Amino acid sequence: MDGSTLVVCHDFYTITTKYNVVMWSRFKAEYFNYEADNIVVVGMNRIRTADVRCDLVFSYIYRMNTYKTKVVIDDRPFNGEPWRIWYHFGFLYGKFLDVDYSYPLETEWKKWFYYEINYCKLQDDNLKLYINDTYTELKKLTTSFLFSAPSDLDIEYYEDVKKIIFEKYDTPKLLVNNLLKQCNKHFITDLGYESYLTNKELVLPNFGVYRYVSEENKRRMNIYNLFTENDFKKEL
Repeated sequence: MDGSTLVVCHDFYTITTKYNVVMWSRFKAEYFNYEADNIVVVGMNRIRTADVRCDLVFSYIYRMNTYKTKVVIDDRPFNGEPWRIWYHFGFLYGKFLDVDYSYPLETEWKKWFYYEINYCKLQDDNLKLYINDTYTELKKLTTSFLFSAPSDLDIEYYEDVKKIIFEKYDTPKLLVNNLLKQCNKHFITDLGYESYLTNKELVLPNFGVYRYVSEENKRRMNIYNLFTENDFKKEL
């Protein structure tokens, strides 16, 4: 990279480089004092989250400041729901997956998550068309989900707890999360939305809530695994 280069690093990380480094906690308060031709952001997953995504500092580094070169370095393509991939590529290109902001992708993902729609821009077969200038050393995830036949007593428990949960809660998120929590406790399992990161063979009782959450894990794993394929390994 020619010209002056600024490395903005989340406080969680420690890096050594020849370039000027400023920690995020300082940069977000004084970003208008820093001028550079190029910018490298280390730890975007921790820097830009749903809670702070509207902070003015992001408008500044995403759109207002015309850097010659932008680079993002992180330990995974996204934290949590995969629509957050936009934080990386939106920073690099201004627009990603044909949208200027993360909100449309978040809305579309949630509708896909709850099976309100059958197609989403973040599906792996579509997303792969938009990934450019990416280098990775990530290994492909191999987590698998198997289902065992429940006993009659297990079925009775599941139907009873499901009835209680459906009487107490009335939104999909609360229904799924609370049913999952109770079943995990009863069946001594620990299935969550990031279980796909474990690289384990997970055996679960064959109940709807486990099939549902396992399907979401497979979606996230397929998207994550896009960033482990050789086709996208391009030198910066």
